[in-house]
Amino acid sequence: MNRVPVLGVLTIPGWSVRALFAAIALPFVLVGIPVGTWTGIAAVLIGVAVWRPRWFTAWVLIGILLLSSLVEPGTVTPRLLGLVAGVHALHLVAGWMLVVPSAARVQPAVLLPSLRRFVLIQVPAQAAAVVLLLSARGASSPLLALLSGLALVALVGLLLPALLRRPPRAPR
Repeated sequence: MNRVPVLGVLTIPGWSVRALFAAIALPFVLVGIPVGTWTGIAAVLIGVAVWRPRWFTAWVLIGILLLSSLVEPGTVTPRLLGLVAGVHALHLVAGWMLVVPSAARVQPAVLLPSLRRFVLIQVPAQAAAVVLLLSARGASSPLLALLSGLALVALVGLLLPALLRRPPRAPR
């Protein structure tokens, strides 16, 4: 007989994290991906990501959503700004799906630090996206390509040391 311990604190079922992922992903798939085969593929990816988070299909879906944004002109639109926040939210919730079993009970308070970081990152990211897209109207494409390339090189330079670092050995 399974009994839920009374902790005196509000808990939510672990499957609600997976439902949240689907609730965030589905509108972006319906709005952001061209109708046709890709919509079906993205819907299957949502289902697989919710069913088996350890297969990392959530990040394949995120990649498809990001690639779909390339068909849009470089202007400030609510869809593009929503995509910036939505992809970040999908990444956050996909990470939660990796550590929260669907049969578990979760105290929402443990998710607050991640939500706080989400807001702290999204406020400047949204402002930077608006400024860059508005300032890019008169700029030439080669200049923007050069700036994008430099930003990508800087990002790789920041992430590469952490990715190449060996994990610490477990004590024997």
